[in-house]
Amino acid sequence: MVLLPSKNKKEDEKMIFEEINEKEFEEFARNHEHKCYLQSTNVGNLRKRSGWEAYYLGVKENDRLIAATLLLAKKRHIKKEFYAMRGPLVDFRDAKVLDFFINNLKEFVKTHGGYMLKIDPYIEELAVDKDGQPTGEFDNTDLKDILKSHGFIETKAEKMLDTNQAKFMYVIDLNGTIDDIMKDMESKTRQMIRKNEKNGVVIRVGDKKDIPLFTEIMEKTGERRGFVERGEKFYTDMYECFEKDKMISLVFAELDIDLARENLQKDKDEIAKAQKEREINRKNGTCNEKKAAIKEQEEKVQLEKIVKKEEELNNLEQKHGKRIPLGGILYVIYENEVASLLGGCFDEFRDYQPFYTIHYEMIKYGLENGYKRYNFYAIINKLDKNDDQYGIYEFKRGFGGHVMQLLGEFVLPVDKLLFNSLSIARKVKKILKK
Repeated sequence: MVLLPSKNKKEDEKMIFEEINEKEFEEFARNHEHKCYLQSTNVGNLRKRSGWEAYYLGVKENDRLIAATLLLAKKRHIKKEFYAMRGPLVDFRDAKVLDFFINNLKEFVKTHGGYMLKIDPYIEELAVDKDGQPTGEFDNTDLKDILKSHGFIETKAEKMLDTNQAKFMYVIDLNGTIDDIMKDMESKTRQMIRKNEKNGVVIRVGDKKDIPLFTEIMEKTGERRGFVERGEKFYTDMYECFEKDKMISLVFAELDIDLARENLQKDKDEIAKAQKEREINRKNGTCNEKKAAIKEQEEKVQLEKIVKKEEELNNLEQKHGKRIPLGGILYVIYENEVASLLGGCFDEFRDYQPFYTIHYEMIKYGLENGYKRYNFYAIINKLDKNDDQYGIYEFKRGFGGHVMQLLGEFVLPVDKLLFNSLSIARKVKKILKK
């Protein structure tokens, strides 16, 4: 159904703006250069469950789709807010198509009771390294001026929560082998991965039956870190909307008591073997007693630690069983990207630091299955060591990779009077809070 004719028939006589069906949109979105799971019919269906309207709109030229977006709408105050989350999917450097698309989107918003259009394209602004410093590889900052020339206002993003979607993320480009990735990791990260392997920390991929467990983990994490948890219904809705296209995965880290005991036994066997070899050398008169004394003291300390660890495992088994959930992460897997969306862990088992194991195993999964990017997701906007979220960035940085700096969030006022009134009200409210 054609919604609006071109405003410049001579220039755009071959272009039409229309509502498209889900199949058309999905085929276009999954193959677009700036594809993101948030521009998918799965997200459209998910948002409809929480009261949003979902429209699939596109521009066709000679009956070929050349631009499209999932456009969400929900009533705020007396009119609707429209949001092309991680969209629109268009060539921002094609002035003719961009102008036509934006003009028609603006008219669509206006005629459907909206007062503003929000966008946040999945486009990198600058190429930056792991410290957030420009590398010079590419620079798309001029796209901001293009958007502003169309009337868009950039949302100030001093803090992570200033925008609906993260402006800064941390990612690993999945090139080469897992050994190449490991070489790029910091030594502490490699050590923790190996330590967890030795401690019997393994992963398990869950299913819909595990949603209550994941919800419990997130509730406990929310209580500890002071955020409001989304609740079991949200995760159930998301799983149901994403699972049919294999876009979601619940990955848990668990403590395997039997495996941990096996690894401890291997350590004891190694010590026994070394002791036996020393005794043989002593009988042969070839033992360096000075070195042997040092080694024997080290082994004594090691054996004491093993005994302590065995007692700890016995107590854990009596309380929790042989397989103990430590924490979990909800992943979205879409086209070329494996994204670690959100996760948490039980406070009792934080010392096991289960995220090292989950991320490592899922990075391997991404490599082995041909994905191009592993996305740790959001980090703080300013890499300030005094920020209480800086440690999360440091943790992600330890795996190698680099910061991903996105173009940001932009708002186009359609009903300027209402938009400006609400903006003033928000500023006043912010001042009063201080």
